[in-house]
Amino acid sequence: MKDPLESLKAVLAVATPIALKTQLSRLVPFIDLVAYDPPNWLFTSGKPNRYNPAGIHCAYFAEARDVAQTEYDAMWQGRRGADQPVITYTAEVSLTRVLNLTRPALRRALGLSDKELYKTWRRATRPTLTQLLGQAVTETKLFSAIRYPSKAAVAAGQPGINLVIFRDCVRSPESVRILGPSAKALQEWP
Repeated sequence: MKDPLESLKAVLAVATPIALKTQLSRLVPFIDLVAYDPPNWLFTSGKPNRYNPAGIHCAYFAEARDVAQTEYDAMWQGRRGADQPVITYTAEVSLTRVLNLTRPALRRALGLSDKELYKTWRRATRPTLTQLLGQAVTETKLFSAIRYPSKAAVAAGQPGINLVIFRDCVRSPESVRILGPSAKALQEWP
């Protein structure tokens, strides 16, 4: 049986990236953002998430503010702290190497069925296929981000797209800029 990580890397080597120049939204608990002085708008914990196993640093955004809200609500549903103050902010991104998982043919080539795409990653005993994909992206550095369908939006019966941006893969002339009150970014990568 083939090593899933190596199989993913082989597909990435021939996958065609898309360019994305747009604004994205993110919601973060207020207390998490002000834990740093100045606020760390592009904080990455390195903790596991849908497209990254532990140790891989990335930031998750939504392509629309309402999708970011849906994702946030789904994440906190039924959990203590669901009603805490939250901050919504915008990133302006210019990325030339985005892996576009909204394309069914690419998902098939990667072996990502809908079941794998939306598989629960919390409490998984080993990395999920989507987490391995994030690891493959980070190790190969062929892509700087993954564009993917929002599980929370699908569950809510609405369309929605998210983007996970890998901090160590963003390189000039690509950029991620957190918008503020002036032309100067509040924070940016690279």
